[in-house]
Amino acid sequence: MSAALPGFGGIIDISHHQRVVDWRAVRDAGIVAVIHKATEGATFRDPLFRERRAAARAAGLLWGSYHYAGTAPVADQVANYLDHADPGARDLVCLDYEAGPSGAAMSAADLPGFIELIHVQLGRWPVLYGGTLLTSAVAATGNAATTLACCPLWLARYGDAPPAVPPPWNRWTLWQHTDGTDGPEPHAVPGIGPCDRDVFNGTREELLAKWPL
Repeated sequence: MSAALPGFGGIIDISHHQRVVDWRAVRDAGIVAVIHKATEGATFRDPLFRERRAAARAAGLLWGSYHYAGTAPVADQVANYLDHADPGARDLVCLDYEAGPSGAAMSAADLPGFIELIHVQLGRWPVLYGGTLLTSAVAATGNAATTLACCPLWLARYGDAPPAVPPPWNRWTLWQHTDGTDGPEPHAVPGIGPCDRDVFNGTREELLAKWPL
């Protein structure tokens, strides 16, 4: 990990769009955690999610999943996500909040509802991922932003430093610094190639102790 990047960089996030050749090569390159797309909206399920979870765990990697927010009713999206991801106590859960392929995004009003329903069903808060759209949505939620602040914050910015932390958070937990092309090095991972890479705001030991964040 470049000295210019703060924290520990042993995390990647991927989906079925990335080709995984060798999970042990991924582990041996210093990656300790994988966050994989599980679902999108109320119906889409990543077809490689479950087999990759088994293979990554067998290689000794920590596992997490994310749900790509859609515009369907929140309860339907949560049901789709939790049924397919079936997260264990040591699996990270996350809401990916950004615009979908059509340009539409989950409404700001629905954002707290998704978070709260995950908390009710799992007894813990999901990580919340996003960029400028998330910042705008959080500002639009008003008093409900205090609920969102319970979620660890995962910021996306392909620049030399993390973006400013938006209220109501005091710090970021994860920073996605590259999509495999843009942003600071490193971009690629042995066993996969170029992919999204992430920095944890702390040390390797702290990440291992706090996972699933």
